[in-house]
Amino acid sequence: MNRKPFAGWMWIAILLLLVSCGKKHPSDFDVWGLDVSRHQKDVNWLEVAQHEKPYFVFIKATEGTLIIDPTYDRHRRELEEADITWGAYHFFGHRTSGKEQARNFIKTAKLKPGNIIPVLDIEWHRFMKDPKRSVREAKAFCNEIKRYYGTNPIIYCSTSFYNTYLKNDFSPREYILWIADYRGTAPDMPWTLWQHTESHRIQGIRGQVDRNVFAGTAQEFQKLIL
Repeated sequence: MNRKPFAGWMWIAILLLLVSCGKKHPSDFDVWGLDVSRHQKDVNWLEVAQHEKPYFVFIKATEGTLIIDPTYDRHRRELEEADITWGAYHFFGHRTSGKEQARNFIKTAKLKPGNIIPVLDIEWHRFMKDPKRSVREAKAFCNEIKRYYGTNPIIYCSTSFYNTYLKNDFSPREYILWIADYRGTAPDMPWTLWQHTESHRIQGIRGQVDRNVFAGTAQEFQKLIL
């Protein structure tokens, strides 16, 4: 599934980097969405859409080289039935090949035109024994994703993780950054997506769920679509 890189994305990325920094709050951004995994087992996406329809939803697809989220297929099927734009993310495993992890994701996610570009979720874990190796394998994951889809994946991580481990190798001019930061105001760094809480509540989802905002307009969000 070779895709041409997004025409004009670099200019949009630079624009978003300029407007997304500063002491802004989640309510300052109109385009918002959720992300889910097996932890959100009881979701009625039609009810969600009828009550407060998100612009986008990210679903966990895979982890490491072998793990598949057991709720992935159900979430994506029901999101399509509810006419909600969705994408998939991979949770990075620090002990295995980045290239093989990417192949697990590609085989499982089955992304198609109209979906959001892939996401690599990379976080600190007790298995992260060698940060340099982790960064190297994360790069290998990204290279395999780019080879297949024609674009680098979105990089999801916390503010501190990015500044400590990724800053030198994952420039915001090359990668779209999705930053997790729950301090209440926008991260003091370039970002395009911001996960501002892990305790959002919405009708149709039992329990808490992550909520995210996008730094641009709904039209600009289309640049993130395959």
